Amino acid sequence: MRIKSMWHVCCVALLLFSTFALSGEIVAEELPPLSSELAGFGYDDPSLYCDSVSCDGMSCGDPSHHRFEVGRCASRFKLTEFNIYPTFSYLDDKAASYNEFEFASMTDLGWLEMENRTVMNVTDLPSTIKLGPTNPDQGSTTANVRSQGFGDVLSGFFFSPRGSHEQNTHLGLGTVITFPTASDDLLGSNQYTAGPGAHFSTEKGRLTAGFFLWQSWGFGGDSSSKRVNQLFGKPFILFELNEKWDAVFIPLGMSHSWKSPKGDDWTVPLGGGLRREFDCGDHKLALTTQMFDYVARKSKDPEYELRFTIEYLFD
Repeated sequence: MRIKSMWHVCCVALLLFSTFALSGEIVAEELPPLSSELAGFGYDDPSLYCDSVSCDGMSCGDPSHHRFEVGRCASRFKLTEFNIYPTFSYLDDKAASYNEFEFASMTDLGWLEMENRTVMNVTDLPSTIKLGPTNPDQGSTTANVRSQGFGDVLSGFFFSPRGSHEQNTHLGLGTVITFPTASDDLLGSNQYTAGPGAHFSTEKGRLTAGFFLWQSWGFGGDSSSKRVNQLFGKPFILFELNEKWDAVFIPLGMSHSWKSPKGDDWTVPLGGGLRREFDCGDHKLALTTQMFDYVARKSKDPEYELRFTIEYLFD
């Protein structure tokens, strides 16, 4: 079980590394001269020979030029954010920590653009508390057991018309998938999950608001595990107080478990906090502190939590 989990972690890490590599600069490459045979077939015609490449296509010219003059070409892939969410949750006399690491990127697909949000987490949980979109309650567990390690990996893909994320109102539609990479059964769902998802955001004056919303169904993995059937939402509200400070509401998430009994099916935290933005070279760094009370909770949800955010913004 653990070997398979490490294999999943390595695959996801390789996927992220390969994706980041796409953002590198293209290197000029020397081409061999045209052979006399090709020239004899008319390939020495300048109108048929392309001597340079750009992000927008190829330009044609003198066949005596045999070098790609690419220069610094804007990549189709761009890493936009790296966020860390240390979260400390409390239930009775028990405490849990949940540390999310989120990579956000945009990829140009021609007339479409794809936003990707990949979330990994390192967790320290007692068996009496369940946290996060990748760790739904799987039924009764042994009391007074505690586990630390990696949780499942979640990745969301949201598609929208090219350039729409720069508009005041933006909607992306796609899918959200989780992989059973947890290092311990208590820290994950022990199965794959997938389902439709959406990302909506709007800006008006000083207010920015929106949500990530997705439905997850479980499949594969451990056949003895309770199958996930969960609606999960991550709303966000930011109100600009001045150039550096924002009032914010960005919870870990809200959820509804369709198969749970009434009264033990909703997770709804309410609260908020403050966000401070700093200049960091050509980019931005933001720090957030929030406090939440769970006004609707399942039996293994925390009663309250303290949530921090460290955001590094590349845009």
